[in-house]
Amino acid sequence: MQFSKWITLGFGALCLIAVATVLRAGHLFYMAGILLSLPVVSYILGWYSVKGITITRMLPATTWEGETAEISYVVHNNSRAPRYFLYVKERWPAWIDPGDGEPPLFNLAAQDSTTITVPVRFHSRGVYSPKSINVVALDPLGVFAFNRSVPCNQELVVYPSPEAGVPIPEGGAERFGWQAFVTSALRGSSVEPDGVRDYAPGDPLKRIHWRQTARTGRLNVIEFCETVAVNVVVVIDALAGSERGASSSTTLDQCARIAAAVLMEASRQGASVRIVTGNGADVDHAWTDSGVGKGEESLLAAMDTLARLQSSGILAPSQLLSEAVGPLSRGTSLLVLTSAVDRDLPRAIARYSGAAVQSVVVYVDTDQGDTLESTNYLKSIAGVGASAYIQVT
Repeated sequence: MQFSKWITLGFGALCLIAVATVLRAGHLFYMAGILLSLPVVSYILGWYSVKGITITRMLPATTWEGETAEISYVVHNNSRAPRYFLYVKERWPAWIDPGDGEPPLFNLAAQDSTTITVPVRFHSRGVYSPKSINVVALDPLGVFAFNRSVPCNQELVVYPSPEAGVPIPEGGAERFGWQAFVTSALRGSSVEPDGVRDYAPGDPLKRIHWRQTARTGRLNVIEFCETVAVNVVVVIDALAGSERGASSSTTLDQCARIAAAVLMEASRQGASVRIVTGNGADVDHAWTDSGVGKGEESLLAAMDTLARLQSSGILAPSQLLSEAVGPLSRGTSLLVLTSAVDRDLPRAIARYSGAAVQSVVVYVDTDQGDTLESTNYLKSIAGVGASAYIQVT
């Protein structure tokens, strides 16, 4: 487009010069000079237009994978001269899609502000923290474009989707519904009395309520219900090299979605939530621990950890359990999400079996994974009293 404008200007000036030469019309030479000077004047105006511009970026309070949200830019003209043909340009990562449309052009009056809103879609979880964003000014002829970087220190955190794309884990040869799996992950090991009912064949004799039986003359038993876990601890395998898959369908992304769904359901039921994962190659900060807490603030802290999750850790899940998680109190539910075979994991989980801790392990694999190896791995985990599932992405 710009090249064609240069051709048009040059051809027009050349035609004026040719006509002026043939007709001996000197004033046409002045017109040709004016035509050739237009790009220079336009360049100066475009260069001046990016001066005195400030931008404030407005981000949504929370953003989730798979959603479309609006990001707004408040652009202010600090000078006493108007600004024309402006637009805001930001370099988005591949997992953020601003759409195919061109950035909208806008004008600014002297010492005036305007708000530009851009809808963007988040294809994956992650953290986006640009150093700067650009305001671009076009000259009146649209031949030149002038960029000015405006510092930006805002961080955009996209949480993993707790619903869309969450898989249905499989246990052995059986298939369990997602709700059944979440219930298994959240279930504590303690029981509480939940009333008295008539005896039914098969009820254990130790549950007979003798006082009620003596009073009514009929066998009555105590009804028990399992309590929801007081605390849910999620451990995610982020060992370097363990992640498989591509784009937003990696095994680590799938682990993040499962963790998000379980943590949200646990928080909804009033349980405390905590997430522990590998943090990188720094030995002094080898893991991230969101801490134990209830409510929305603790849940968002855990979601923030999931958004920043990367397969760059130096600790395997068994090491995270021993070094970062440590002893767990009675009634805690432990969920381990992994995508690699850790031979020490069964032994690390075994110590929780006798402590009234409900342990659940989900092994996330790809279609190209070794089915026999993963099946044997899950059997070894089930052998120490944990519930073991496999999920193929």
